Amino acid sequence: MTPEYVGRVSKTTSPSPSVARRYLEAVARQDWDLVTRCLASGVVRHGPFGDDFEGVAPYLSFLQRTMPSLPGYRMDIDRVTELDDQRAMVELRETIQLQTGPLVTHECLVFAIGPEGLLEEISVYIRQAPPS
Repeated sequence: MTPEYVGRVSKTTSPSPSVARRYLEAVARQDWDLVTRCLASGVVRHGPFGDDFEGVAPYLSFLQRTMPSLPGYRMDIDRVTELDDQRAMVELRETIQLQTGPLVTHECLVFAIGPEGLLEEISVYIRQAPPS
């Protein structure tokens, strides 16, 4: 079943096709086969709300439940920084469309890349909105 709206990546700044960028573009398009090919079998994802996952199957299940439920999802990649052969950092914004208007979340993801060139660890950091 294909979702009605599939997110997109609107901008990238790194000229190299890093595994981190390929992974994020695949998540935004909900291309689960490509997402899986970017992940090491023992991948660990550290979420910003204690929503941690270990292993491809549990993490992929989380993504497959979450991404289609985000109305009007869009990802804007502002900067991809290759720290070395084993680490990358990506600054991005995720936008969803609410009835009250767009909700933009600023994030930084840090990726650990294993010797096979696959993502072994993903840590998600979110900039919190100021109190209203």
